Amino acid sequence: MSARNPGTTLDLERISKVRVNTNAVLKRAQYVQALKIPKKQWQAAWLLKAVTCIDLTTLAGDDTPSNVHRLCLKAIQPVRQDLLRAVDMHDKGITTAAVCVYPSRVANAVKSLRAANSSLPVASVATGFPAGQTPLETRLQEVRLAVADGATEIDIVINRMLALTGQWEAMYEEIRQFRAACGDAHMKTILAIGELGTFTNVYKASLVAMMAGSDFIKTSTGKESVNATYPVAIVMARAIRDYFLSSGHKVGFKPAGGIRTAQESLVWLALIKEELGKDWLCPTLFRLGASSLLADIERQIYHHVTGQYAAYHELPMA
Repeated sequence: MSARNPGTTLDLERISKVRVNTNAVLKRAQYVQALKIPKKQWQAAWLLKAVTCIDLTTLAGDDTPSNVHRLCLKAIQPVRQDLLRAVDMHDKGITTAAVCVYPSRVANAVKSLRAANSSLPVASVATGFPAGQTPLETRLQEVRLAVADGATEIDIVINRMLALTGQWEAMYEEIRQFRAACGDAHMKTILAIGELGTFTNVYKASLVAMMAGSDFIKTSTGKESVNATYPVAIVMARAIRDYFLSSGHKVGFKPAGGIRTAQESLVWLALIKEELGKDWLCPTLFRLGASSLLADIERQIYHHVTGQYAAYHELPMA
């Protein structure tokens, strides 16, 4: 991970002055989506870059130690070795950025990775994921337990009620407490943008989260009806840039929810390059929260190498 964001004092005057031009955001999103996608070996290179930025995730009610173990092994070897050898990337140490699980499965993930002699980070959702509607002390304890079990990254969710009612000071204080509970673990703050109503609210929530010390801001839990969209990403990226220019601290960005195809991952990489620059094109500052994306990327790499598309049973399950 990158250097921690220590946060700043809450600037309510700055928050109150935020206005977002919706038409300009939508026009910019259309421009990004119309950018030319690289082809052939250049596309393969960008897809492998995307693999290294994935938080390989399982957040299902039927998660068991065995499927978490399988997830960890896939994260360590995300693309078949013969395919990597064909593009001369077999010795570059390509893995996903992290695995992401529920707090109760953190110990299983840590055990599996240690058994495989891997230092891959384990991320855990917490704070009453996905709704964030449990009592504050319960949410804080959930963070502490996940960290105690070995999680080195914590994906917290904000209390959307505080954002929707403009209680920015209360939201700031809650996130500060979550950060303290994280200790040395890096903190990603999920804004659940599909429930914030307006681009202006998204921008304000992004600034408050960063001022409170978030190391990453994340679009969604993946459980809302609206998850990661390009217009919202532009709003959040502009907030990150604004915060960096005023504080000097770089904060990461993580879109999550509904990102399923290799083509989409290329658009996300292009968006980050356009909005934040090359410094953000690395796992320390950019993550893709996804569960099924990796399977499609591996199929595209297979096609690049063989000229044919693999049947899903020909590739290890993501």
